[in-house]
Amino acid sequence: MSFSELYQNVIGKGLCARCGICKGICPVQVIGFDEDAYPLLTGDCTECGFCTKCCPGGEVDFSRLSETVFGASYSPDTLEGYTENRYVCHPTNQECRLRGASGGIVTALLEYLLEKGKINGALVVGMNPETPYRSLGVLATTVQEIRDAAQSKYSITPSMEALQQIRKSKGKFAVVGLPCQIHGLRKMAEVDSALSAKLEYILGLYCNCNLNPRGPIEAIEACGISLSDVARFDFRGGGWPGGFFVTRKDGSTIPLHTINIKNVMNVMFRLYGADRCGLCVDALAEYADLSFGDFWTFDYPDKFQELERCTLISQRTPKGLELLREAETDGAIISHPLPEDRMSKRILQMSQGKKNRAFVRLHKRGIKGEATPQYSFDFPPPTTKAKRSELFYSLFTLLRGEHTRKMVLKILFSPVGVLLDRINILRKNIFCNFGNN
Repeated sequence: MSFSELYQNVIGKGLCARCGICKGICPVQVIGFDEDAYPLLTGDCTECGFCTKCCPGGEVDFSRLSETVFGASYSPDTLEGYTENRYVCHPTNQECRLRGASGGIVTALLEYLLEKGKINGALVVGMNPETPYRSLGVLATTVQEIRDAAQSKYSITPSMEALQQIRKSKGKFAVVGLPCQIHGLRKMAEVDSALSAKLEYILGLYCNCNLNPRGPIEAIEACGISLSDVARFDFRGGGWPGGFFVTRKDGSTIPLHTINIKNVMNVMFRLYGADRCGLCVDALAEYADLSFGDFWTFDYPDKFQELERCTLISQRTPKGLELLREAETDGAIISHPLPEDRMSKRILQMSQGKKNRAFVRLHKRGIKGEATPQYSFDFPPPTTKAKRSELFYSLFTLLRGEHTRKMVLKILFSPVGVLLDRINILRKNIFCNFGNN
């Protein structure tokens, strides 16, 4: 089982998730990436088969993973995946809370684990110091390195390549990953048990889609900023809920937009969203120990409304529950249980939309005889509503040409874009009951 098989069955058929698992697990380190983060062979393959067996792009047996990780059967009807408890949490350290994209709880937990000696490092995503508008995987072994990697990075990042560093290191580690990456990590347990045993905690991030690497770059350029003048790029800078911010080399900080980041990302996903993300049926990192996402307080007109700048957590494994309880007992975090019937409407809508679009696309590809990821469960037949939603979503492919998408960005970041955004919000409130959870 060689890299050529991986290329033939996954990469060459458009199924590569660009997660980085293949490079991270390669024992002879002969896998690299091209400019668009697709894997390529850089040396002589020994045909060990590790990369093929761990790849989440072509096959993920949801039923088997559910039995292995949770000891429970998988239900394709669930929007959340196997979940034991839900919490709304924030760090007690206010600086950490303000630094994070949505409450800073992931950063706080990693700092806690490192300071308590429960881990020797954490695999996280940071920004490349040489090209600060590109993200990369980092094995953080100090509190400062963990803090430097705070905030979300909405760009395709093969961060699991940093597993190579974990292989060479002693101790236990935490890994922060997206759903596809966690699928690969769980598959890795059956392939390389020694490396897998070093992963003490697997922390997942809710994920609707991810941007191709050109997305952030063209957003910066659309605002007339030269890439050579960028010292730092933040996807969620400027306070809650944050947005695209550029820090120039002279120290000045420039917001790229005034529109809510959620609405900006809805456009960005349609213009730059990775095609493979459209075939993924996991929105909430269903196989993590703990999964994390935004907690939108304006969904809650009662006591939860005061919990601004917090993180929504899906607790899935006993190990995850133990971590939350220990961190709260030791004063690192504050948690509030969230009743099942109060799960965020917006998060469930996001999960439903992602799954429905994926079911429609998988169905279409199957009819055409094109390759599809194998999830080992029967997909529900696409509904008329789902087909209509996917049709409208797919119309944005007409705007994906280089010149057209750049024009859309210029409008999005202009006063005209602000006006169109307000009209769209009004439409949602009137016709979609968008403001009530």
